[in-house]
Amino acid sequence: LKPSASNSWDEMCASGALAARPPTRPPRAEMPCSVLGACWGSHVSPGSTIVVTGKKSDHVDTIEETGEVRRQEFVVSERFGSLMPHECKSSGQEGHAWQDNTAGGDASSSGLKRSQSGMSGGSTKGPTVVGLMRRGLSGLSLGSSSGSRMSTSSGSQARPREGRPATITRRWSRMLDVNKVVETPTIELRNDERMIIFDDQCTHGCALPCSVNDRGGGRPNRVRTTKFTPFTWLPLSLMHQFQRVANIYFLFIACLVIFPWSPKNWKSKIFPFILVLLWTALKDLFEDMQRRRDDEAENSQRCHRLRHSAPNEEAGFDEVTWAEVLCGDVVIVPEDAAFPADLILLHAAGNAQAFISTVMLDGETSLKTRHAAGICEVLSNKCGRENGEEWTKAQTVDRLTFPTQVLLQQMTNFVRHLRYPGVEFKFPYPTPVLADVRGTVQPAANTEDALVCSFHEDHFLPRGCILRNTPFVLAVAVYVGDDTKSRLNASTSKLKFSNMQVNLNNCVRGLLLALFSLCALASLVANVDQGGLAAKEEELIKDARNPIIRFFMFCITFYHVVPMSLYVIYEMLKLVLAFQVNSDKQMYDPVRNEMAKARTAEVMEEMGQVNFLFSDKTGTLTANEMVFARCHVGGRDIGEFRKSADGELGDGMRKTQQILEANDQEDPLTGQVLKLFTCLAVCHSVHISEEESEEKSVVRFQGMSPDEVALVQVAQDAGVRFCRRTRKATGTSEITLDGPAKSERKFMVLHELAFSSDRKRMSVIVKHKNQVFCITKGADSVMEGLLTEKFSVPCSADLAAFSKQGLRTLIVGMRTIGKEEFESWSAEYTIAKNVIDETKEEKMAEVGAKLEKGLDFVGLTAVEDRLQDGVPEAISTIKAMGIRLWVLTGDKTETAVDIAKSCQLFTDATTIAYAVQAADAQDAEDKLLKAHVMLERKTDTGLVLDGQMLLHALPNPECRKIIYDLGVVSRSCICARLSPLQKLELVKLVREQNKLSITLAVGDGANDVPMIQGAHVGIAIRGKEGTQAVQASDISISYFRFLVPLLLCHGRRAYRRVALFLNYYLYKNVALLMCDIIWMFQDKFRARIAFPEYLSIGFNVLYSAWHILFVLGFDEDVADEVACSRPSLYEPGPRRELFNLKLFTRWILVGILQGSMAWVIPFALVGTTEYNKFEPGPFWVCSTTAFTAINLIVCFKLMLYSQSMLATSCWLPTAGALLCYGIALFLIGYTSIGKSFQPNMWHIPGELVNSTDALLAVIAATAGALSLDVVGLLVSYFVWPSQLELVRRKR
Repeated sequence: LKPSASNSWDEMCASGALAARPPTRPPRAEMPCSVLGACWGSHVSPGSTIVVTGKKSDHVDTIEETGEVRRQEFVVSERFGSLMPHECKSSGQEGHAWQDNTAGGDASSSGLKRSQSGMSGGSTKGPTVVGLMRRGLSGLSLGSSSGSRMSTSSGSQARPREGRPATITRRWSRMLDVNKVVETPTIELRNDERMIIFDDQCTHGCALPCSVNDRGGGRPNRVRTTKFTPFTWLPLSLMHQFQRVANIYFLFIACLVIFPWSPKNWKSKIFPFILVLLWTALKDLFEDMQRRRDDEAENSQRCHRLRHSAPNEEAGFDEVTWAEVLCGDVVIVPEDAAFPADLILLHAAGNAQAFISTVMLDGETSLKTRHAAGICEVLSNKCGRENGEEWTKAQTVDRLTFPTQVLLQQMTNFVRHLRYPGVEFKFPYPTPVLADVRGTVQPAANTEDALVCSFHEDHFLPRGCILRNTPFVLAVAVYVGDDTKSRLNASTSKLKFSNMQVNLNNCVRGLLLALFSLCALASLVANVDQGGLAAKEEELIKDARNPIIRFFMFCITFYHVVPMSLYVIYEMLKLVLAFQVNSDKQMYDPVRNEMAKARTAEVMEEMGQVNFLFSDKTGTLTANEMVFARCHVGGRDIGEFRKSADGELGDGMRKTQQILEANDQEDPLTGQVLKLFTCLAVCHSVHISEEESEEKSVVRFQGMSPDEVALVQVAQDAGVRFCRRTRKATGTSEITLDGPAKSERKFMVLHELAFSSDRKRMSVIVKHKNQVFCITKGADSVMEGLLTEKFSVPCSADLAAFSKQGLRTLIVGMRTIGKEEFESWSAEYTIAKNVIDETKEEKMAEVGAKLEKGLDFVGLTAVEDRLQDGVPEAISTIKAMGIRLWVLTGDKTETAVDIAKSCQLFTDATTIAYAVQAADAQDAEDKLLKAHVMLERKTDTGLVLDGQMLLHALPNPECRKIIYDLGVVSRSCICARLSPLQKLELVKLVREQNKLSITLAVGDGANDVPMIQGAHVGIAIRGKEGTQAVQASDISISYFRFLVPLLLCHGRRAYRRVALFLNYYLYKNVALLMCDIIWMFQDKFRARIAFPEYLSIGFNVLYSAWHILFVLGFDEDVADEVACSRPSLYEPGPRRELFNLKLFTRWILVGILQGSMAWVIPFALVGTTEYNKFEPGPFWVCSTTAFTAINLIVCFKLMLYSQSMLATSCWLPTAGALLCYGIALFLIGYTSIGKSFQPNMWHIPGELVNSTDALLAVIAATAGALSLDVVGLLVSYFVWPSQLELVRRKR
């Protein structure tokens, strides 16, 4: 310690501050923090300069010398005054110190303590001083003295800091090897906040909390989408497989067969079970390896990152992989490159806006504009003024020469301006909502006059998106790795299970229950009725005398009633059906060169059972190609703006062009028309792109919606051309208009209030000729309340007329804003924009609405969105299929009804009931009941609902039931003015009211995603609103008309094929089980097997399983053209006629009868009860004869029920399955391997072939069993033919 002038060492020791004066150079100097606190509090006089330094501390309350590089932090427990920085020099070294402007504090309350955290939080109340040292330094002071010390000097010249008193903190900075004491404001972070700080102590941004860069072993930007690691692959895969009840049952059997009393060899059950599990595990591994390769490809991409170096080292950019990017890193991204993380734009080339393609993230094909926050644009301008020609040269780099040395130097210089005096970025924890981007950027000084800017979506560059039409951008990484928007939105949607899967699981549970009941009954009979029906106890093996063990023995004997291959063949059959969808040329789109795409095979059969179809309108029924049609301005309808069939301009367009070209100031209509089209050219978020062609450059408008582009385009065609948008450093933009009469006008866009589904309007606050205007365009339902007066009679008439034509209408209004009003509002709006919690959007909307009132009516626009080709015909076909079709839209009721009529949803003969504009829940119920009375007992009916009705009806259980009943009574329904959430609620309503109903939702935009995911089957239309709907869908197609072949061909056939598969697969195992049951009675309940073990294990794999994939997978009943022209063929699906309890029971009963015949007939002709498990004999000849009959019965039965019996896809696989059976007989009966595994089958196949009785038994059992099916099919075909049979008969 170096005492001040007024306090000697002796005085300090005498006062108790120090026990003794420390030596000048101790080998290990220690100083308790309490002593430092006492000295600080008691002996620092006003005006003193304080410098605290020290070496590494191994203990909380000591400072000691170890020579290792690390942070030293001391925190004053209580604030004792404002510390003002000034420069000081000691022994030739420069440093920072603080001047204490207060009197000395109380020694008892001003002690020093060491902070263990990497960054001081908001709870810190005093200055923190950090000392850094490197090996070889004898001390950490700014002087040359050794040891740890606190020096004070009076009268030093201070340079006071402007602004409020600041609490002092210091952050850890890697690779620093100099001793400095630095000062920054207190860091106060909430639990849901993060911060990036640029200052002179770190070349790159310092991210807080520090843990944000500690994830992934210090590589937080490394993406990992794999499900397994080499150590977790097998355990996790097995855990997933054993979630199926059937696999648990097979495991139960596998555990039983290892006991010595098992009637079957453990090898024949455990090895197949292991193979099934291993096959699925290997499939999971293969899929995971694909994901691993994709991860490595993404993580190994390279970008240019600002070098992590010491402040005294040369700064620059290095090329690193994406995985090495940290939160707070500054990166340069060139044109046509992807962003390595979620970035905030610092600088775009040329100090202009950047254009990005977000098609990878949200699927929207139009380019988005991005610009830097105001404070960053100020720094860009400063760099431009300082470096002049070099700065300008750096902005013109192209892809071939990137990165140039000039570019890297200038961008390094830009970052230096960020670090001095320092900039702080504060932002919340990440959310998956794409538009939820909020935060603030401000100088680290945080003075009262500091420029505080908010950043939002306009400054945001999401990971994976592509930079377009911009030479390069400089940006800072704010979210990395799993925190990025792309990763947060990469989670898979909820897994869907088809109703047939549920039915299959129920059937399996029922069969298992029957099996266990049978085993329990058999065990009970064997134990009670010994000597009667059952064998005597002395005739049994020792272990089998226990009734519990005998129960398990029967479980093993009858286990094949639920085969291991059931779910494997079931899933493979669905894959075949999905492949057929993907390769169907009926659904080929030549424009996009794409086929239909089945993204999941799970719901294939549900497409053949649809009861309710929910469809979006815009982009789904319509082409989403907006054309300006008409407008109302000056109290009149100007006329038609659309071109005629021969390409001539409409009369409305010609008249508008003449008015604007004439520029007759005396004609009041001239000013009104000019005002309307000027508003259309100014109130938008459209940007311009130029595409070079062979002859000239073509200007194209790109915007967030086709409506905006259509409005800007019609303004240009009329003579008011939107030329360019120039971004200003203050965050504003300047729009330049050209025309009419080649006059150039400029409008400064001060604020833009974006459109949202809740606001249903968009506004811009612009300045023109020193006047501020608010221009608003929006839906008539909200705009009428914002105008100074209601719509005039002519306007209302035109509005109704446009709506009846199916046109999309917008009201345009504007007003002049006073200077004081604008300044007051702008300050309030800026505060709302700087909010970084989840209330930001709400507050911005609330403040924005204060200005959007008292508007003057400017005009009414009407835009046409034409129907897709084939929509009316497709809707007529869907209705004829028995599907109830609901169209859900956000349009006005009148527009929606007119669209419904034009697309044949409603016809002239349709009885339409309206239930709209409900005032409350009671009014909603009354209107719904009235509509129900109107529609009941009528055939062609339609229902009209709106969002206001559903707002009051959906929360009411009674109203929900009435809505469902109305949906059943009416064949079609139109729902207008709906939000995305209300669309989902309608889907949920149908699913809740009728658990058996199958719903299908079709849409094309992001607002349709909840509806698509909420329905049983989600269909996406590839449109112009992005690929979010496609990514969330089960199947994607290009046009609405493709629903007809998708449902009538693929959906209908999938339901028939899967239904037949489930009935048949369980039937054949019941038939096999009956042979075991009959033999159980003959064998007096000894629980011995009826068939050769290693012959029977191929029954559900080789002989009667794999060929099903071909017989049913390619079974075609009628041609596609016939199917699409006969919608009545679809009716069995919604009625569940092909798979239900009655039909399944019939199949099981037939299986019991045919299985019994297959055993009894051979046993009557060649059978005997003499049983030897290990030696060939007459019993095994009879057993093989019965097993052969069973195989022939089940194979030929499948052919009988196939719709294409004579097709190659039917008879050839069947012949292949029987050939497999013949080969298996030969291998078991005549090879050494077969003899070792199945000795009792040696030469048995030859004895069967040489036995006339055995052959006669096979023929008799097969013919007798199948005669039941032949008679049943003939009666069905001629007496009770189905629609399909009638169509096939005509064919």
